[in-house]
Amino acid sequence: MQNVVAIPANPALVNSTEDFLHAIDHGKPAAELFITMVDRLTDRMLGLFLLEPAQMTELSGGQRKIIDFAVSTASKASSMLTRQIYKKVSNAEFAPIASNVRSMYWPAGDDNDQHPAIAFPVSASFAEEFRRAADAAEGGRGTSEVALISKVMDQLTDEILDNVFLAQTREVKIGFVTQKALNVGIEGSRKAIHAVNHKVLRGLGDDELKGFMGHYSQIVTTR
Repeated sequence: MQNVVAIPANPALVNSTEDFLHAIDHGKPAAELFITMVDRLTDRMLGLFLLEPAQMTELSGGQRKIIDFAVSTASKASSMLTRQIYKKVSNAEFAPIASNVRSMYWPAGDDNDQHPAIAFPVSASFAEEFRRAADAAEGGRGTSEVALISKVMDQLTDEILDNVFLAQTREVKIGFVTQKALNVGIEGSRKAIHAVNHKVLRGLGDDELKGFMGHYSQIVTTR
């Protein structure tokens, strides 16, 4: 067993992942299917770390508009970049990416309570720190440990961006301009998610932090 981050996969993400892998296995054009899969992953990421946290606290109309704008901007930028990077990638060139996707895809089964996920290994030190933060929130000590909770949520975001999104781009050739746009897009998303998390967490009491971390507590598990 190893410590993993397991991103809960909704039906759209499950279907797009299986469609991509099926195309690879049967020699059918896979580029468009992979682009769709990354779009679904992006939607899931933005929902998990921007939209869902925003629903857990009272935000002003202006703050909600900022979050909605960040989600819309990140989604459009990701979709454009994903198409630019992968639209001409052949199935042969997709081989290492398909291997990565296959290793991350955790289909519904008895070992995950029938909840499919996209999962990847993380260090024992991060898993221990994350569980310590979750336990503190569960025990009603969230406000006294809010710095730790903020830290592990930032790292969780970084782990997902690096292992799920950036890792795949390293397997294909990317031009200088596209690489620069990718770097800007990833860092923009990273900063936006960190900022929203910090804004939400600072305004929560112990009971609310218990609910917040309870929402994410199962995302770090073992496989």
